Amino acid sequence: MKKSWNLPVGFDEILPPKSLKIEKLKRVLIDLYISSGYEYIIPPLLEFSETLGGEAHEELEAYAFSFADNLSEKQLSFRPDLSEQAARIDAHRFNTLDPVRLCYVGDILKKKISQIHRSRTTIQVGAEIFGDPSLEADLESMNLMIEGLRKVGVKEITLSIGHAGLTSFLFKEIKKSSTINIDKVESVLSKKSESDIRALSSEELTSEQVNMLLDLSKLYGGTEVIETAKSKLSVLDDEIIHYLDYLESLIENLQLNKKIKLHIDLGEVYGFRYHNGVVFSAYIDKAGYPLAKGGRYDGISKTEDLLRPAVGFDLDILAIAEHSNLDLESE
Repeated sequence: MKKSWNLPVGFDEILPPKSLKIEKLKRVLIDLYISSGYEYIIPPLLEFSETLGGEAHEELEAYAFSFADNLSEKQLSFRPDLSEQAARIDAHRFNTLDPVRLCYVGDILKKKISQIHRSRTTIQVGAEIFGDPSLEADLESMNLMIEGLRKVGVKEITLSIGHAGLTSFLFKEIKKSSTINIDKVESVLSKKSESDIRALSSEELTSEQVNMLLDLSKLYGGTEVIETAKSKLSVLDDEIIHYLDYLESLIENLQLNKKIKLHIDLGEVYGFRYHNGVVFSAYIDKAGYPLAKGGRYDGISKTEDLLRPAVGFDLDILAIAEHSNLDLESE
């Protein structure tokens, strides 16, 4: 009797012509990053579970497939993200405190099915800057992300910008007086549903905290949002004003092509929580999910008392393949 051919849930083959398109997308993007001064690295598919993710270990561990390795007698994990692998390589393989620029491409694997393409695996390509805390580095990263998307034929791009420090500050305030699961708060905030946010008042959140979440959920739109935020959130802390001033300066220095739309979202709950500064993502109207995302975070420390500033982005190649008009026949 012939056996039926099945794959695990969340996995699939990629066949021609899509497979050829994906290979060309990878080559075009990596060539762009290398020509822009980034060094190409190939991180391993597996890591020891105990060191997975560096500073973001707990968050990445929750996404990772892990298993016992008979050879090392330790737990190993498939990588769920490449940016933190790049941070580890910067910390332990590059003997310098000067800025380091790295780029990469590879498969990633997660426990949960992606809401983007109903898969547990995708191909991630990205670029990171380590050791440069400047506004100029943030601008470079955003501009390179957008340039890459345009290079592979993605059109009508919207660049969304926020600051992870705003949501992080609010979550810390909530933790001081509530035992509510922050994952739940994060999920509710991401939906921007007023009724769902108000419902949190029955779960140990104060009326003031609920109002802060409501304010944050409504702070999206054009550049005027930053001024609105200053009037609504300035009473919280001087730290909030610092974040908003930084965003204002960033936007003033951002020289976007006229075809790129700019969107501000101060309540954006973004990816892994290891981001602690500006966050950014690229959308198109045809897709209700980001094709690319990035932001500022702390890389892995090279010295005991000094965190390594980092900023970078990654693109989901499988998602981009659905919306790229890249010509397979062109060189």
